Amino acid sequence: MEQSKIKRMPQRPLVTPRADKPKLSHLHKIRLRILLGIFVVILAFGGWQLYHVHTQIQQSQAQVDHAKAQLKSVEDKKQALKVQVDQLHNDDYLAKLVRQKYMVSKSGEVIFELPGTAGKLNLNGN
Repeated sequence: MEQSKIKRMPQRPLVTPRADKPKLSHLHKIRLRILLGIFVVILAFGGWQLYHVHTQIQQSQAQVDHAKAQLKSVEDKKQALKVQVDQLHNDDYLAKLVRQKYMVSKSGEVIFELPGTAGKLNLNGN
């Protein structure tokens, strides 16, 4: 009979994958712990900085909102004063204002002061 050209390979014993990996040495474990510690410190510092910046932004936004509210009230006051200046150029309004404030009357006119309205000045022309 002819001899076959196929040869059998020697069988190796089955090994679990864990047994093939070399274990970390003690020095490697220390280095890994130090690196993880540094990483945790960096993350903590970054988180603290993020919180600090966030609170500063909130404070700045509150200041901006307050300033905008003040600006709006000043602009409203400016507009009211502008209307009053325009009314002061009107002779009829000016006469009415003088009559109300200083109790000046026209000749033959009698002024009656009603309770609750004494000393109040009506500037809106009504």
